[in-house]
Amino acid sequence: MTGKGVALQGGLAWLGLAAAYLTWQRQPELQAGEVFILDITKNELEKIRFDDEDAKTWTELQLGSDGNGSFVALHLSARAAPEAKKTGPAPTPGKPTPERVVRGSDAATTLYQRFAPLHATRALGVLDAAKCKDLGLAAPKKHITVVTRSGRRVFDLAPAPLGGTDPYLRDQTDGRVFVVARSILSDFQAAATSLVERHLHGFRLEDADRVSVAAGSAKKEYRVARAADGRGVEIASTGAPDKPDPAARTWHERAFGLWPSESLGKGEMPAEGEPQARLRLDYFARGRSLGWLVLAEAPSTPVESVSSTIPAPKKTFYARSESTLGWVKLSGDTDSLVTEGVKLAGGKP
Repeated sequence: MTGKGVALQGGLAWLGLAAAYLTWQRQPELQAGEVFILDITKNELEKIRFDDEDAKTWTELQLGSDGNGSFVALHLSARAAPEAKKTGPAPTPGKPTPERVVRGSDAATTLYQRFAPLHATRALGVLDAAKCKDLGLAAPKKHITVVTRSGRRVFDLAPAPLGGTDPYLRDQTDGRVFVVARSILSDFQAAATSLVERHLHGFRLEDADRVSVAAGSAKKEYRVARAADGRGVEIASTGAPDKPDPAARTWHERAFGLWPSESLGKGEMPAEGEPQARLRLDYFARGRSLGWLVLAEAPSTPVESVSSTIPAPKKTFYARSESTLGWVKLSGDTDSLVTEGVKLAGGKP
């Protein structure tokens, strides 16, 4: 190939990369009737904050990163204890939630990307005071602040009026009013539940070819392979790779599918104190680390301080993985899972 040919090929490749970058940076083109509220790229967006004066809470979304790459970090304000629920003779009081920074879910990523650029389904222009009052914008209690590289924009947000579906957004800079997607308001209002990442791993068990299980000084490795029938995986000790162990497979599937009941924030310590690691799992694929999982037991009340007439409280377990920013609380029968795991590692339960 001549020098001109090489230069031409290089130029075409550069144009292709530039086009791909611009495509990633921008959302799909506007649909019929839509207008831009904020015509910005993902590279320009820095932070989104939602303030709810009624609930006395706020939520922030911004990009974060760690050894596994970038993600949307979710910053949640402290929240008051929920109303007590009657579960017996006396109501069970709820617990307040402290301010937290956690990893955002796919829904959080989708919401963050919705603002770069931000679309409106309809533009209503600048409305008079009477019309703003009808739409709930006279004294709005909800606000969205969008921070970009070039500054910040603040918007008032009002839920849809009775009989309506989509909320209204008013730009505090120029007073323009827009109709926006209902999910913008509903996702922010449910941020503490729907925007928090609950998955402990970003890969599938089928992606791994080896997993190690360690309990203290005891450690055992297992081979992971796709099942012959194409359904799930087969697990076998690396010492006997041709002898699949159904019990080990069932245990690994349970451990891999653990679902936290609560996600604590970055740097937050559980109320019971620092959990003590009982079990660690490490996943690999072709010699490369895919991820890890630590199962830990929270400190329990000393036996001597527990009344003999009152059953000892159940053990509480927490976990951390490559996909968590802090400890996550586990529910269900985690005690038996950990006990079985210690046996699989070759240790004493």
